[in-house]
Amino acid sequence: MPNLLVVGAQWGDEGKGRVVDHLARDASHAIRFGGGANAGHTLVVDGRRVVLHLIPAGALQPGCRGLIGQGCVADPLALCGELDGLAAAGIPHQPDRIGVSPLTFVVTPFHRALDRATGAAIGTTGRGIGPCYADKVARRGLRLGELVDGAAADILATQRAHVAALRPELELPSVEEALASLQPAAQRLAPYLADVTGEIEAAMRRDEVLLFEGAQGAGLDLDFGSYPFVTSSHTGAGGVCNGVGLWVDLHRRVGVLKAYATRVGHGPFPTEDHGAAGDHIRAVGREVGATTGRPRRCGWLDLPALKAAVRWSGLTDLVVTKLDVLAGLDEIPVAVEHGPNGPRYQHFAGFGDITGARTWAELPAAAQALLTFIEASLSTPIALVTVGAERGAQIPLRPLP
Repeated sequence: MPNLLVVGAQWGDEGKGRVVDHLARDASHAIRFGGGANAGHTLVVDGRRVVLHLIPAGALQPGCRGLIGQGCVADPLALCGELDGLAAAGIPHQPDRIGVSPLTFVVTPFHRALDRATGAAIGTTGRGIGPCYADKVARRGLRLGELVDGAAADILATQRAHVAALRPELELPSVEEALASLQPAAQRLAPYLADVTGEIEAAMRRDEVLLFEGAQGAGLDLDFGSYPFVTSSHTGAGGVCNGVGLWVDLHRRVGVLKAYATRVGHGPFPTEDHGAAGDHIRAVGREVGATTGRPRRCGWLDLPALKAAVRWSGLTDLVVTKLDVLAGLDEIPVAVEHGPNGPRYQHFAGFGDITGARTWAELPAAAQALLTFIEASLSTPIALVTVGAERGAQIPLRPLP
């Protein structure tokens, strides 16, 4: 059976959680391999809006176990908050459903303090993700297994001294206060610690379907994104093996993109629309960050950027989300190249309400023309189109296992 990868092809917020939720029906495991609680997957399940940040979205399906790999970083308090949210929604969340690698690095109060003080320059979420990854690279990181085992005090002291030297004006908790804030969550998470690498290896030997969930999107990758306005991890296919600790053959690599484009925070956005059309997209698409609550910047599809994303992760399939949001616009521009005077657009006719469409034939000709052009331009087939927020509001065009 195939190993599936779902990644964002834009700047995140493409609707990956919805796609993962759909594909996880046939998967034994859904695995996060990078990022932290700066991600946000929003799903509508039985009429309830469920927002996940670090827990894999695939874990909402009854037969799918969610795993958090060592390439992620975890805030124990935030992770416990997610478990509480699942409990409140009546969704199973016990250790037999969710596992986290003890090698995952811990976001501490010192990371959050430093991020709040310095992250505004590039528009981070302020959740401490970047400073945690920086400490990992600088060899002063704290792993979740060490925190659970009570071996954290010396590492926390090193982290506190580092932040205090960088920003002496910050009022930081003492090491004892930081440890006291982390320990209850760490003890609660102790039963969730799992040999993620071993589980994945065993599942592959059993020929099970594994689903690997990306966070953020291609444009935010640490190496290949719009540096320095990027996240602190690798968001595409290249991040999988390091993030889970073994070689993984990714047989289908699914790139998710909106029928338009959005971005949160600072950084270049060549196709951003500052006028009425951008406002329409933001309002109809409810384009507010699931993690930050910040309004998203909105604009048009950028084919050159998408071509780079396809090449980088070797995408085999595309999923186009939120096509319904474009309904009601007179025309729909698509950027086909970038020049010294900005993007050059090809314009497509608008179309009306499509939320009831469930087959290709039920889409208006204008919507079909737009999708056909995207598919041909990216030389990658579109497997699925979503036309609403609810489960089932989608049009399958090509089988996805």
